Amino acid sequence: TIPSLDAMLPDQGLRRGTLSEWIAAEPGCGAASLAMRVAIQAQQNGPLIIIDRQRRIYAPAVAAAGAPFTHTVFIHPASRGDELWAVEQSLRSPGVGAVVCQVEHLKNQEFRRFQLAAESGTAVGLLLRPAAARKSSGWADIRLLVSPRASPTQSFCRRVAVRCVYAKGCLTDQTVELDICDETGAVRLAAGFSDSAAAY
Repeated sequence: TIPSLDAMLPDQGLRRGTLSEWIAAEPGCGAASLAMRVAIQAQQNGPLIIIDRQRRIYAPAVAAAGAPFTHTVFIHPASRGDELWAVEQSLRSPGVGAVVCQVEHLKNQEFRRFQLAAESGTAVGLLLRPAAARKSSGWADIRLLVSPRASPTQSFCRRVAVRCVYAKGCLTDQTVELDICDETGAVRLAAGFSDSAAAY
Protein backbone atom coordinates (compact mmCIF):
# COMPACT_ATOMS: atom_id res chain seq x y z
CA THR A 1 0.00 0.00 0.00
CA ILE A 2 1.36 3.48 0.87
CA PRO A 3 4.07 2.95 3.54
CA SER A 4 4.02 6.48 4.96
CA LEU A 5 0.26 6.22 5.36
CA ASP A 6 0.38 2.68 6.73
CA ALA A 7 2.95 3.71 9.33
CA MET A 8 0.48 5.90 11.22
CA LEU A 9 -2.25 3.25 11.35
CA PRO A 10 -2.47 0.89 14.35
CA ASP A 11 -2.06 -2.29 12.28
CA GLN A 12 0.46 -0.73 9.90
CA GLY A 13 -2.14 -0.63 7.17
CA LEU A 14 -5.71 -1.69 6.47
CA ARG A 15 -6.43 -5.31 7.31
CA ARG A 16 -8.71 -7.62 5.37
CA GLY A 17 -12.15 -7.89 6.89
CA THR A 18 -12.20 -4.25 7.99
CA LEU A 19 -14.07 -1.12 6.95
CA SER A 20 -12.51 2.32 6.50
CA GLU A 21 -13.97 5.75 5.81
CA TRP A 22 -12.18 8.20 3.52
CA ILE A 23 -13.74 11.56 4.31
CA ALA A 24 -13.07 14.33 1.79
CA ALA A 25 -12.77 17.75 3.45
CA GLU A 26 -13.85 19.18 0.10
CA PRO A 27 -14.76 17.70 -3.31
CA GLY A 28 -11.85 16.65 -5.50
CA CYS A 29 -9.26 16.89 -2.72
CA GLY A 30 -7.70 13.50 -3.46
CA ALA A 31 -9.54 11.22 -1.01
CA ALA A 32 -10.93 9.03 -3.79
CA SER A 33 -7.54 8.81 -5.54
CA LEU A 34 -5.78 7.64 -2.40
CA ALA A 35 -8.50 5.16 -1.47
CA MET A 36 -8.45 3.72 -4.97
CA ARG A 37 -4.69 3.13 -4.81
CA VAL A 38 -5.09 1.25 -1.54
CA ALA A 39 -7.92 -0.79 -3.06
CA ILE A 40 -5.82 -1.64 -6.12
CA GLN A 41 -3.04 -2.99 -3.88
CA ALA A 42 -5.63 -5.24 -2.22
CA GLN A 43 -6.38 -6.82 -5.61
CA GLN A 44 -3.55 -9.26 -5.01
CA ASN A 45 -5.97 -11.02 -2.65
CA GLY A 46 -8.96 -11.00 -4.98
CA PRO A 47 -11.03 -8.83 -7.33
CA LEU A 48 -11.76 -5.15 -6.74
CA ILE A 49 -15.48 -4.35 -6.67
CA ILE A 50 -16.47 -0.72 -7.30
CA ILE A 51 -20.08 0.13 -6.47
CA ASP A 52 -20.98 3.45 -8.09
CA ARG A 53 -24.67 4.28 -8.26
CA GLN A 54 -24.03 7.91 -9.27
CA ARG A 55 -21.44 6.89 -11.90
CA ARG A 56 -18.90 9.36 -10.52
CA ILE A 57 -15.90 7.03 -10.67
CA TYR A 58 -14.22 7.31 -14.08
CA ALA A 59 -13.25 3.86 -15.29
CA PRO A 60 -10.25 4.97 -17.44
CA ALA A 61 -8.84 6.78 -14.39
CA VAL A 62 -9.10 3.57 -12.37
CA ALA A 63 -7.23 1.72 -15.12
CA ALA A 64 -4.59 4.47 -15.29
CA ALA A 65 -4.06 4.08 -11.54
CA GLY A 66 -3.08 0.47 -12.16
CA ALA A 67 -6.25 -1.57 -11.69
CA PRO A 68 -6.41 -4.51 -14.13
CA PHE A 69 -9.89 -4.63 -15.64
CA THR A 70 -9.72 -8.42 -15.66
CA HIS A 71 -9.92 -8.25 -11.85
CA THR A 72 -12.17 -5.19 -11.50
CA VAL A 73 -15.96 -5.30 -11.31
CA PHE A 74 -18.10 -2.16 -11.70
CA ILE A 75 -21.62 -2.27 -10.28
CA HIS A 76 -24.11 0.53 -11.04
CA PRO A 77 -27.16 -0.05 -8.80
CA ALA A 78 -30.46 1.40 -9.96
CA SER A 79 -31.58 2.50 -6.49
CA ARG A 80 -30.22 3.26 -3.05
CA GLY A 81 -31.67 0.01 -1.76
CA ASP A 82 -29.84 -1.92 -4.46
CA GLU A 83 -26.68 -0.01 -3.62
CA LEU A 84 -26.82 -0.94 0.07
CA TRP A 85 -27.50 -4.57 -0.82
CA ALA A 86 -24.60 -4.66 -3.28
CA VAL A 87 -22.14 -3.22 -0.76
CA GLU A 88 -23.19 -5.64 1.97
CA GLN A 89 -23.08 -8.69 -0.29
CA SER A 90 -19.72 -7.70 -1.79
CA LEU A 91 -18.15 -7.17 1.63
CA ARG A 92 -19.50 -10.52 2.79
CA SER A 93 -18.41 -12.52 -0.27
CA PRO A 94 -15.32 -14.73 0.22
CA GLY A 95 -12.32 -14.14 -1.98
CA VAL A 96 -12.93 -10.44 -2.65
CA GLY A 97 -9.85 -8.20 -2.39
CA ALA A 98 -11.44 -4.78 -1.94
CA VAL A 99 -14.82 -3.05 -2.09
CA VAL A 100 -15.09 0.68 -2.87
CA CYS A 101 -18.31 2.67 -2.64
CA GLN A 102 -19.06 6.39 -2.59
CA VAL A 103 -21.93 6.83 -0.17
CA GLU A 104 -23.24 10.08 1.27
CA HIS A 105 -25.88 9.19 3.86
CA LEU A 106 -25.88 6.12 6.07
CA LYS A 107 -28.27 5.28 8.86
CA ASN A 108 -26.69 3.77 11.94
CA GLN A 109 -28.27 0.37 11.24
CA GLU A 110 -27.06 0.40 7.63
CA PHE A 111 -23.54 1.27 8.71
CA ARG A 112 -23.57 -1.51 11.29
CA ARG A 113 -24.64 -4.03 8.66
CA PHE A 114 -21.69 -2.95 6.49
CA GLN A 115 -19.31 -3.42 9.41
CA LEU A 116 -20.64 -6.89 10.23
CA ALA A 117 -20.48 -7.87 6.56
CA ALA A 118 -16.86 -6.70 6.34
CA GLU A 119 -15.95 -8.72 9.45
CA SER A 120 -17.38 -11.88 7.92
CA GLY A 121 -15.66 -11.39 4.56
CA THR A 122 -12.14 -11.12 3.16
CA ALA A 123 -12.22 -7.66 1.58
CA VAL A 124 -10.71 -4.35 2.52
CA GLY A 125 -13.81 -2.12 2.59
CA LEU A 126 -13.36 1.54 1.64
CA LEU A 127 -16.22 4.04 1.88
CA LEU A 128 -15.79 7.41 0.16
CA ARG A 129 -17.65 9.99 2.26
CA PRO A 130 -18.37 13.75 2.02
CA ALA A 131 -17.23 16.24 4.66
CA ALA A 132 -20.62 16.13 6.39
CA ALA A 133 -19.99 12.51 7.38
CA ARG A 134 -17.40 13.65 9.88
CA LYS A 135 -20.15 15.03 12.11
CA SER A 136 -21.85 11.67 12.49
CA SER A 137 -20.71 8.55 14.30
CA GLY A 138 -20.04 5.37 12.41
CA TRP A 139 -18.93 1.76 12.54
CA ALA A 140 -15.73 2.00 10.50
CA ASP A 141 -12.54 0.54 11.95
CA ILE A 142 -10.57 3.50 10.60
CA ARG A 143 -11.69 7.06 9.77
CA LEU A 144 -9.37 9.16 7.62
CA LEU A 145 -9.92 12.84 6.87
CA VAL A 146 -8.28 14.01 3.63
CA SER A 147 -7.71 17.77 3.25
CA PRO A 148 -6.01 19.77 0.48
CA ARG A 149 -2.74 21.59 1.11
CA ALA A 150 -0.87 24.14 -0.98
CA SER A 151 0.76 22.25 -3.85
CA PRO A 152 4.46 22.62 -4.64
CA THR A 153 5.17 25.31 -7.24
CA GLN A 154 5.99 24.19 -10.79
CA SER A 155 4.76 20.70 -10.03
CA PHE A 156 2.14 18.32 -11.35
CA CYS A 157 1.53 17.13 -7.80
CA ARG A 158 -1.40 17.73 -5.49
CA ARG A 159 -0.53 17.86 -1.80
CA VAL A 160 -2.97 16.48 0.73
CA ALA A 161 -3.00 15.97 4.47
CA VAL A 162 -4.36 12.64 5.68
CA ARG A 163 -5.44 12.65 9.32
CA CYS A 164 -6.42 9.50 11.14
CA VAL A 165 -9.27 10.82 13.29
CA TYR A 166 -10.35 7.41 14.61
CA ALA A 167 -8.92 3.93 14.87
CA LYS A 168 -10.90 1.15 16.52
CA GLY A 169 -9.46 0.00 19.81
CA CYS A 170 -6.89 2.74 20.34
CA LEU A 171 -6.40 6.48 20.65
CA THR A 172 -4.97 8.18 17.59
CA ASP A 173 -4.81 11.60 16.00
CA GLN A 174 -1.94 11.51 13.56
CA THR A 175 -1.43 13.29 10.25
CA VAL A 176 0.77 12.64 7.25
CA GLU A 177 1.16 14.86 4.17
CA LEU A 178 1.39 13.24 0.76
CA ASP A 179 1.98 14.41 -2.79
CA ILE A 180 -0.14 12.81 -5.53
CA CYS A 181 1.42 13.18 -8.98
CA ASP A 182 -1.30 13.71 -11.56
CA GLU A 183 1.13 12.96 -14.39
CA THR A 184 2.52 9.60 -13.21
CA GLY A 185 0.03 8.58 -10.54
CA ALA A 186 2.79 8.18 -7.96
CA VAL A 187 2.11 8.95 -4.30
CA ARG A 188 5.00 10.12 -2.17
CA LEU A 189 5.58 11.56 1.26
CA ALA A 190 5.57 15.35 0.99
CA ALA A 191 9.04 16.87 0.81
CA GLY A 192 9.95 18.36 4.15
CA PHE A 193 7.50 16.16 6.06
CA SER A 194 10.21 13.53 6.42
CA ASP A 195 13.69 12.91 5.10
CA SER A 196 12.45 9.97 3.01
CA ALA A 197 10.20 10.69 0.05
CA ALA A 198 10.12 7.55 -2.01
CA ALA A 199 7.29 7.13 -4.50
CA TYR A 200 4.80 4.31 -4.01
